[in-house]
Amino acid sequence: MSVFYVFQGETYDHERRGGYVWSPKLAKGGRRNAGYTMMTNVHRGDFILHNSNGKVMAISIAQTDCYDGTQPRELANADTSVTWDDDGYRIDTAYYDFDVPLITTNYQEWLQDHYIEGSAFTTAGRGKQQYMCSLADEHAVFLLEKAIGLQRDSDVLKNLRDALSDIIGDKDSEYDPMEMETINELVDDSGAHTKPVWTGAREEQAMTTSPNTGREIPKRDPKRAADALEHADYQCEYNRSDRTFLRKNGKAYTEPHHLIPISRYRDFDYSVDVMENIVSLCSHCHNLLHYGRFEDKVPVLRKLYNDRKAALRRCGIDLTLDQLESYYK
Repeated sequence: MSVFYVFQGETYDHERRGGYVWSPKLAKGGRRNAGYTMMTNVHRGDFILHNSNGKVMAISIAQTDCYDGTQPRELANADTSVTWDDDGYRIDTAYYDFDVPLITTNYQEWLQDHYIEGSAFTTAGRGKQQYMCSLADEHAVFLLEKAIGLQRDSDVLKNLRDALSDIIGDKDSEYDPMEMETINELVDDSGAHTKPVWTGAREEQAMTTSPNTGREIPKRDPKRAADALEHADYQCEYNRSDRTFLRKNGKAYTEPHHLIPISRYRDFDYSVDVMENIVSLCSHCHNLLHYGRFEDKVPVLRKLYNDRKAALRRCGIDLTLDQLESYYK
């Protein structure tokens, strides 16, 4: 899942009523335009925050991947300051309106202090001058939290809270409490049997439905996580001497972690919910990868990458160390 930020301005009302976002493929004179090209990165299930004239008016969930689409008639006939070519990109999307718009200039200082390269805001904390932008998770969470604090309508609040819950869940990209309970039960109940082995299987990513928003999201198999812990002999795979405690059944307590976050499943042709991508970590190393400073994560990532890259490649999952590190910045 990714989050995007669109500057619609004078086209917002037409696009909102039509349930889509649309842009031409090229700017005047046939030039490529970063804001238009960014449309091609939007996929079904992604979130989009909608800005119109300095106010965030709505959040939407993409119902389709970006596809080639002729300029909608209502846009072509609209009284706007710009005339576009008809050949364009379109995304059908379900809008959820704010009852109180969010005025972004009220948070310009925060956005300036929390500048993130590649996000929708400049170093001055102002919105970029382009149609569609990628929005950093930190910015998305901040803006949604501020928007939630302004709303009055209970249905609007529910939609925004559900969206925020999904964004935070995808950002953390880890097992929820119910999944962890299942994993722990499987570990506690495991008896004498053949030790799980890596198979090198190349599988399609299994999907499920988000209970919050109804989005299609990648599914995690708790049994594979429990098998991954057993495959590692319930030891921390970064440092086998790291201190752990014993479970009630006498096994050391470690936690499963997707080395490639499952939220990045779209980057690969095959499922990342395979044993080869699930590492066993002590609580310290696990929390470090989620909440620590990037420079402290690097030694852990490099060891795990070197230990797993060949096994991942057999599963059809090929990535560089730089790519893996980018997921943890």
